[in-house]
Amino acid sequence: MYKVLAFLVILVSIYTASAYAQEPRLATYQEVASIIVDQKISNNVTAAVSLQTTSIQEFQIPPELEEKILNQTGLVAIVVTNEDRCVLGVDDSICIMINSKRMEGEGGIRATQDRARQIGDSLIDDLNSALSFDAKFHSVFIHYDDKTNKALGTSGNISGAGTVSAVYTAQMESADFMFNKVSGALIPRQIKQYGGFYDIAENLARDDSSRMVFTILPTPQGLIMQIKVSKDYPNMADGIVRINPHEFLKTEQIKKSRYFDAGFFPLNSLIHLAIIPDDESAKIQVKNTIPAEVKNGEMVPSDLTQSGWFITSESSESIEALYLFGTSDVASAEEIVVILTDKDTPEVTIPQIEVDESYVLVGIGVAAAGAAAFYLRGMRKKPRL
Repeated sequence: MYKVLAFLVILVSIYTASAYAQEPRLATYQEVASIIVDQKISNNVTAAVSLQTTSIQEFQIPPELEEKILNQTGLVAIVVTNEDRCVLGVDDSICIMINSKRMEGEGGIRATQDRARQIGDSLIDDLNSALSFDAKFHSVFIHYDDKTNKALGTSGNISGAGTVSAVYTAQMESADFMFNKVSGALIPRQIKQYGGFYDIAENLARDDSSRMVFTILPTPQGLIMQIKVSKDYPNMADGIVRINPHEFLKTEQIKKSRYFDAGFFPLNSLIHLAIIPDDESAKIQVKNTIPAEVKNGEMVPSDLTQSGWFITSESSESIEALYLFGTSDVASAEEIVVILTDKDTPEVTIPQIEVDESYVLVGIGVAAAGAAAFYLRGMRKKPRL
C-alpha cells in the first residue's frame, strides 16, 4: 500500500497540466480506506481507514514539537500504537516508539542504545503533553528484521532492519478511547464536522478488536502525519468470492469529506483494494472500470472525472485497484463490490447489494487512522485548502 501515494504524485504531476472542465487539485489532507485480502500468508482480510496530512493546521502538532522533530538528527519516525507487543517484551501497553537510524561507526550496541535513548528522552515530554499520555521509558530495541513493520503495518523506513527504537509505554487503551483522545488533541473541529472517512474511522475504532497507529514521519519538506484505524478479519480470505468494502469497513455509506467541497480533489479520497491471491489465475470483476492510457510513460486513468475502479496491478503476485469517486461524493455498495474469480470463470453480473445492518455500529462522528499509504519521498509541498 505504500506505493499508492507515490502513484498519486505521478497522477497529479500529469493531470495538473491537462485541460479539464474542472482542474484537478491535491490538498494536504487525504483520506484512504483500504481492504487487504491476504490468501497466501495470513488468510486474513484487513480493513483500515487512514487520515493523513502534511499541515500542522490540519493535525495540530505544537510548533515547538514540530521544530524539535525536524531538528533532531537521525530521527526517522515516531509511532504511537495500541498494537499488542509493539516490540519484544512489551505486552498490554500503549507504545510510543521514537525511532532513529543506527549510525555506522558510532560504536557498539551500548553506544547505539545510549544515542537512541538520548533522542527519545529529548522528545517524550513534548509528545506526552501534546497527545495527553503519561508514557515512561521501557527499553531500547534494535531492529534486525522487518517483523515490527509487519505487525504495525508500516514501511521499512519506520521500523525495519537498522532502526533503533526508544520505547516508552503507558496504560493500555482501546482503539476507540485512544482514537478519540489523539484525534481530539490534534484534529480541528472543522475537519471532524465535515465527516467523510473520518466518521468511518471513528466507527471502526469502536470494534473491540480494532487497533490504532499514529505516525509522524519527518522529511526534508516537513512532517507527514497519519492516523490509522484497522481491523483484522481472521481466516476470511481463503475462498472469498465477493468483496464488499462496506461490510469490512462496518459502514452503510462511503462518502467523501465535505472538506473537499471547495474544488475538484479527485485523489484526496480513495478506496484501495489489495489482494494477495493463492491462485495465480485470479482476476477481479467490477461494475465500473476507468480505462487506462499512457501519459509521460505511465499508465494512468483516462479521466479523473469518472467514478470507478482503476486497476493498477493484476499479476499472479498481487491484484491492486483504486476506486476514484470522480465528480461523485458517495460510493454505493453496488458500485464498489468486487468479484474475485479465476481466468476460466465467465463474466458475471454484479448483483444488487443490501448491506447487513449487523455490520453497522450506531453513532458516527469523530475519527482516526495511521501508518499506510503515505511515504512521499521527494514530494513537494501540496497546496492547502
